[in-house]
Amino acid sequence: WMSSFVDKLVFPAPAPTYTKDTFKKHLCWIPWNEAVSPDRVDDERYAEGIPCMWLPAPRAAGVILFCHGNAEDLGMCFPFVKHMRDQFKMNVLAVEYPGYGLLHGVSVNEAGLKEVALTAFRFVLDDLKVAYEQIILFGRSVGSGPTVYLASRFPVGGLILVAAFASVREAAKSLVGTVIAHILEERFPNIALIGNVSCPTLFIHGEKDSLVPPSHSVALFKHCRARKLLITPPGMEHNTNLFTDAQFLAVPAINFFGLPGYQQESPPQMPSRFFEDGRQAFLLRKASRRKQNLRREPSHDSSNPWFFLCGCPTSRAKQREAPGMEPRHEWDVRSPDAEQAGLSPDAVGNPATAARETAAAAAAAGRDKQAGYMDCEEARYCEEDCVEGDVHIP
Repeated sequence: WMSSFVDKLVFPAPAPTYTKDTFKKHLCWIPWNEAVSPDRVDDERYAEGIPCMWLPAPRAAGVILFCHGNAEDLGMCFPFVKHMRDQFKMNVLAVEYPGYGLLHGVSVNEAGLKEVALTAFRFVLDDLKVAYEQIILFGRSVGSGPTVYLASRFPVGGLILVAAFASVREAAKSLVGTVIAHILEERFPNIALIGNVSCPTLFIHGEKDSLVPPSHSVALFKHCRARKLLITPPGMEHNTNLFTDAQFLAVPAINFFGLPGYQQESPPQMPSRFFEDGRQAFLLRKASRRKQNLRREPSHDSSNPWFFLCGCPTSRAKQREAPGMEPRHEWDVRSPDAEQAGLSPDAVGNPATAARETAAAAAAAGRDKQAGYMDCEEARYCEEDCVEGDVHIP
C-alpha cells in the first residue's frame, strides 16, 4: 500500500482537460509496440493506443519528444508545446502519461511512464523514420525521469531537462523531511543514470523553485559527463511559463543545440491513420477485411478434388477456341509434379508435350470447357471462387 500511496503523491493526475475532438489536427494515437508491451498489443482494452500530440514544422528533419510535468496533461501543456514548435522550428511529439488525459487502464507508476515514453520513442524511430541523432528529448519536472532513462540507453541528438530532480526520494526530502523520505521506495534515479548520457544536455532550473530546489540540477550537472550547459534564471519558479522570457529557454536552447538544425524536402510525416478521423476509417477498413477473410476461410477438405484442381478463367477464357485449334494451357514444368500428374516420360521437361497431355486428360474428364487460364490469387480460396469445369494450374 505504501508504494501505491507514493505513486498517487508523485503522479497527481488532474481531471482530463481535453477530449478526442479538442485537438483533432494534432491528437494522434500511437499503437503499442510488441517489443515493449507484448501483453497490450492484442488486448482489446488497449486497442486505442497512446494519445499524443503531433505538431509538425515545415521541412524540419528533427523531432522533439516532450514529456510533461506531473500536474498537467496534454491539454494543459498544448500552448507550451505549440510555442516550442514555433520557436525551435522542429517537429514536436508530446506523449501522454498513464492515468492522465485520455490514457486509461494503465498503471500510474514509474514503469508505466517508461513504457509509454519508450513506445513513443520507438515510434519516432521505426514509423516516422527519424534518425537517433535527429531526436531531442525534453523532460520537465517528473518528465525528466523517462527522458533521462531514454537518453542513458540510446544515442539521441540532445537532452533538455527543466526543473529536473536527482531522484524522487531526494525531491521528497524538501517536502516531507529526511526520515520519511528514506522510507519511500526509490523512483527515477536520475542521478545514477545521468553519467551514462552521452548526448549534449541542457539543464534549466529556476532559482525560485520551491518544489524542487535548483541544487538537484546542479548535482545532475556535475555528474553528467557529456557536453552540457546549466542555466539558473533568478526569477524563474517551478511552474513558470518558460517562454515569458526568451533567456529562460529559447535563447539557450537555440544557441546550445544550433536549432532548428537540419531541414529536408521530405520531413517526417504522421500517417493519417494515427489521427482520430483517419484512425476510425482505418479501423473500419481493417474490421471489414477481417470479416471478408473469415467468410472466405476454406474447409480444407482434401477429399474435394476441386480444392486442388480448379480453374480461374481470365478474360481470354470467355472466347472460344476456333475449330481445329489446340487449346492453350500453361504448365509449370517441375519433374515431381509432372510425374504425379501421370504424364509420360516424354512430357517431363518438355512444356509443349506436357501441355498436350494435360489438355487431353482434362478433356477426357469433361473439365476442359474454357480456353484461357491463370493462377488463382490464393489456392486456399479456389473452392469458393473458381468456376467448376476449369483447370487450375498450381
